[in-house]
Amino acid sequence: MKLQIMDVESIYRRLLNSASKQEREAIYRQELLAPFEGMMRIMGGGDPLAQAKMWTLYTPEDFDGEQRPIIAEMVRRLSDDGVWQRSAAALEQGVAAFAPYADRIALDTIACALVLTKHNSAMPGRGYNGFGGIPGYLMVTLSLADDYTLPRVGPASVHELNHNVRFKIVPFLPMHVTVADYIIAEGLAEAFAAELFGEELVGYMVSDLNEEELTTARRIIGGALEVSGFNAVRSYIFGDTIAASWGLPAGGIPDFAGYAIGYRIVQRYLQRTGRTAVEATFLPSQEIIAESRFFE
Repeated sequence: MKLQIMDVESIYRRLLNSASKQEREAIYRQELLAPFEGMMRIMGGGDPLAQAKMWTLYTPEDFDGEQRPIIAEMVRRLSDDGVWQRSAAALEQGVAAFAPYADRIALDTIACALVLTKHNSAMPGRGYNGFGGIPGYLMVTLSLADDYTLPRVGPASVHELNHNVRFKIVPFLPMHVTVADYIIAEGLAEAFAAELFGEELVGYMVSDLNEEELTTARRIIGGALEVSGFNAVRSYIFGDTIAASWGLPAGGIPDFAGYAIGYRIVQRYLQRTGRTAVEATFLPSQEIIAESRFFE
């Protein structure tokens, strides 16, 4: 695996310094979006800039509008903290962890970027996210730059890298993916991050549920492992609040339930077998769930 890590810091500085609307859009389209156009085509196509807006990324006009001070301050904070460099170093560390298995991973180059998005305080989350579900593309997003998010950029980066590997080995097929498949993919990704950076830096998706919510999530998800099809499955992964934003019915599912349960299944599996998260990334979901005995 080779990493094509984009110099987003430099791109953002030039967008902030440009006085030309046309120049800003050209920089944004050619340097920030073009490496991800293949991913965007898979996710529905259309104008890449329109997709960036739909994903709530800061877009060219934001760099000369009312959002400009927010962007400038975030860029300053990330630059002072060396966040883009730490994300790149984390990705290199993740690639090194998979190096012994390189002959089993038919993945050439991964376009990687750490980008800024607009924060939505009405939705659950703690100011960072990511997407690595399409092999060859990896994006980590920050909507807040604070003492919680910044130390987790490295773990978030390798979480998405694990998705790249997992979905190359076990392709993500939206019509056929099951709850079991999805929770294990998320559990493996966060277990990989914990393996490299320590459990103290796991994400809010697996750490923020209380015991009552975990009990509820375990019961509901344990009875829905064979539910299939992305539209049905994603409610179990993200929980009711986010599902409602997609127009899906509530099922009494806590926020990020699938992440939290998947992580605990994988950790139980690793403890019982002595395997690493890297090794488990190549194994079937059903085997990991069965050997974990999590639902027994």
